Amino acid sequence: MDPVAVLRAARAVRDELDSLMGGASAELRDRLDPLLAEAGSRPPGQLADAIVMLIAQYGPAWNRLSALLNLEHGLAAAQAVPVPTDTGPQDLGGAGYGSGYHDPPPTGAMSLDWMRPDQAPPSETPRAPSPQAPPAPPAGSRGSSMLGRLTGAFRRRRGDSPAPAPESEWEGIPLIEAPTESVSGWGTEVSIGVAPGRGQDGGAAPREPVELDIQLVAEGFDAPGGWQVRLRVDAASPYPRATVSLVALAQQEPEVARQIQAICSVRGQVVGFGLRSITLHGSPGRLGREEPPEPVAGTRIRPALVGEPADVTVAIVHGDEPGRLWWTYRSPHFVTPDRAELCDLGMRASEFGRQLTGQGRLSEELGRKVGSRVPRGFWELLNAVAGRVAPRRPSVLILSQEPHVPWELAVLEHPYDPSLPRYLNCQAVTGRWPLGGRRPELPPPVSARADHVAVVYDEAQAHPLVTEYGATQVSSALGDVLGVLGQGPDVVHLTAGGSAAEALGRDLAGAPFVFLEEPGDAQAFLLAGASGVVEPLWPVGGGLAREFYRRCLSGEPPAEVLRSMRAQAPDSAGAYRFHGHPSLTLRRTPPPAE
Repeated sequence: MDPVAVLRAARAVRDELDSLMGGASAELRDRLDPLLAEAGSRPPGQLADAIVMLIAQYGPAWNRLSALLNLEHGLAAAQAVPVPTDTGPQDLGGAGYGSGYHDPPPTGAMSLDWMRPDQAPPSETPRAPSPQAPPAPPAGSRGSSMLGRLTGAFRRRRGDSPAPAPESEWEGIPLIEAPTESVSGWGTEVSIGVAPGRGQDGGAAPREPVELDIQLVAEGFDAPGGWQVRLRVDAASPYPRATVSLVALAQQEPEVARQIQAICSVRGQVVGFGLRSITLHGSPGRLGREEPPEPVAGTRIRPALVGEPADVTVAIVHGDEPGRLWWTYRSPHFVTPDRAELCDLGMRASEFGRQLTGQGRLSEELGRKVGSRVPRGFWELLNAVAGRVAPRRPSVLILSQEPHVPWELAVLEHPYDPSLPRYLNCQAVTGRWPLGGRRPELPPPVSARADHVAVVYDEAQAHPLVTEYGATQVSSALGDVLGVLGQGPDVVHLTAGGSAAEALGRDLAGAPFVFLEEPGDAQAFLLAGASGVVEPLWPVGGGLAREFYRRCLSGEPPAEVLRSMRAQAPDSAGAYRFHGHPSLTLRRTPPPAE
């Protein structure tokens, strides 16, 4: 599409703003006029991209722009949907969705009318590149423009739920095939896809086709053809693969260890993760020590388990230096950028986390420190999603390789509900989950049984969970804890740590839900097989459990229960963090009818 046509249509929209948006037109006019004034002094394609991204934030103006473009190019207004893509080096911020952390949402702005990934027409759905590596764009080329990436899709109706995933015994492991060493400035072809899992001969196939998105994160590389591919998994191709071309960026060190990480998702839900190491040399003279590649580390892919995804899923992976984290985003409501966004803590994540939680209390100063480290792209996406799902609160799932930073405590500069505390875990329904190893599995479970409750409690009198829910009470002595674990409880409630936590960290058959009243190592419980964990970041005393179980065992998701309790008592309940899917619910079998 001609950038000149976009400029002509944008000027027409500018002249009609008063009739299109009434009193809210001044803000868009103030932001649009400086862009229009850059015509002739800025590359046309780049300027047109900026104009499209700006007007897309304002529903009536965007609809009018789409209609005007349709007159010249036959693009229906309901189908004009921008798809943000950036194929530059992974060392800068990402694309925009709307207002960021530092900027207020535009007055009268509409949520972006972007494409649902699972609703792209079959003929236009992004596909994997051919086995041949895509050619790099010519020197000075910006690649395809935003206008060239406009594609057709019908807007998702609010309230619709994605179709449940088909039942299938098919599973796989992430495939990342690459040389173990390369040279700065050289191109490297990386084969990514799916390989048969353990015990599979490669003949299994899903009962229905699955569209699998694989996004790469590789610090120190450029991806001229893009960072993400979409593979179709079906009976004809049960273990597909594609080739992605990476180019190693310049480096000062003679030798650097890098990582190529692959995040696999289906319909906005992360279902697998893989990682492979590669050594980059500063000159070809250091080549020649290539060794057999290590197996890909990560989590198996099981799309049969895909259910309702969170409104926003964040995957946070380590960079090649301590304190450097790369953020990628997924949402069932919008197509998200294929390029990771950098977060630099300036110190090790463990040290940064200890500085925050070591204060032993919740404060907006703490929340602002966390929020200032969150990449702008997250806030922009969350703002856009919150506008799309309103009046419901958005759900956020944080998948993270680092367990230390309490991202949930980030303060929103412009909260969606001013009557609530401004912390992310009060404004949204949040959960987090470890990422990167063989366990825990992906995605997190969305349902867990709660029939058999065990409580570790050293007092002589019965714990309230015993009298109200028939829980089994044991002391924190190691033998007692091991004995009750042998009974396979569905819920394990610990009022103290010590030997009880040590025993539970060994293995948890049956994926129980775990509640810690004292700070502990939630990561160990999740790696041992827990379906979800509640833990305080610092000591706050008891008093939360009784109301928590009353509501959760009545059907409310633990993430929502904790969110509302934090909003009512942030000084005490605000310390509790939830590890699990935001939609996880606890099922209790009703008693038999008399």
